[in-house]
Amino acid sequence: MLKVIDIVCGYGDLDIIKGISFDVENGQTKVLLSLNGSGKTTLLKSLSGIIPVRSGRIVFDGKDITNESPRERVRSGMLYVPEWGVFPTLTVRENLILASSISKGKSNLDFSKISELFPDLSGRLSERAASLSGGQRKILMLAMAVASGSKMLLLDEPSSGLSPSFVDRVLDILKQLKEEGITLLVAEQNPSFSEISDELIILELGKIISKGKYEDLRKNDEIRKKFFSL
Repeated sequence: MLKVIDIVCGYGDLDIIKGISFDVENGQTKVLLSLNGSGKTTLLKSLSGIIPVRSGRIVFDGKDITNESPRERVRSGMLYVPEWGVFPTLTVRENLILASSISKGKSNLDFSKISELFPDLSGRLSERAASLSGGQRKILMLAMAVASGSKMLLLDEPSSGLSPSFVDRVLDILKQLKEEGITLLVAEQNPSFSEISDELIILELGKIISKGKYEDLRKNDEIRKKFFSL
């Protein structure tokens, strides 16, 4: 589904991502694990078109999208989900309806499906998003991403700012989305998210230093001490 071929990107004269290549097949979940400041967000923003690629190529669903706008990429079925980003003055229902119209310009939202996947929100549809707790807003963001109907979600640190109980809830939701066949690329520094990956990609200072099965990588003493002892 997604092929990233030797991309370089950054800000000003500084290259943050320094020649990265990997792919994500349809229905897979891949996790980008790194310490803070290693380029995870920059990479996801470049894949979504927010930050231009200086060199290399991005191919999505067999089409070269390297020079496409963020809007065109969303319409193709790729959605970037930032750490935070709901519309606080709108109700939960209105946020979901708005999200469901992102790719096609009109809403075709199945509220029963959303309620099944996100029971946390089912009794709060008429409440304004501003009234939700931080964890509930994060769940609303995930629900909005699903409501968009996107083929692939680029999730930027879904555990950021959450209590341990909400981190567990978000992990459970991502497991459900994986079972639903939604393709996921998750950027995280919380090693707990490694467990849901079909392949774990470890990023350091803008480069991939290792990738493979979580069970195999955690056997490496250096990687375990640096990335799994947080």
